[in-house]
Amino acid sequence: MKTWPLWIGAAFVLAIIVHILVVLLVPPSVMTLAMMRMTDAGAADRVLHTPPPDASARTVVRPSPDLAYSICLFDMSEGPLLVKATVPDTYWSVSAFAHNTDNFFVVNDQQLRGDTLELLIRREDDEVSGFDGIPVSFAPTDKGVVLMRMLVTGRDNYLELDPVRRNATCETLSR
Repeated sequence: MKTWPLWIGAAFVLAIIVHILVVLLVPPSVMTLAMMRMTDAGAADRVLHTPPPDASARTVVRPSPDLAYSICLFDMSEGPLLVKATVPDTYWSVSAFAHNTDNFFVVNDQQLRGDTLELLIRREDDEVSGFDGIPVSFAPTDKGVVLMRMLVTGRDNYLELDPVRRNATCETLSR
């Protein structure tokens, strides 16, 4: 009796199981490690404004040397998050990532009207009042990261724009 079809079938089933486990387990694990690094760098209770990236910079995964980064961790179990930022006169974007690495919100300077961003990030079941007219994004997980990026074309440009990005805030609202 030939056993190779059985071995091929078993290998195929094992490959499917490994694939499913990798897809389900790796993204949250990667985000947990990244969030631990960000917490160690000081992003737990405030917006962390990273220095200009160099060859050793890894607070943000694979940083671009042309961008200045600001990072804010959030935990929806404590309440909704209010993000405020001044939009500089250069390329600028803000993205929000769930704990499983899904990007659930993004906007850039070209899409905003005006020079400020106010964004309320909350869970579906949160009841929040007093924020009429502010864009709302629903976080699919309790924990995640808000990442702000700003284009920097040189040292002088960085020194000029850095105070603008330092106006950004992430405030957890009480329920």
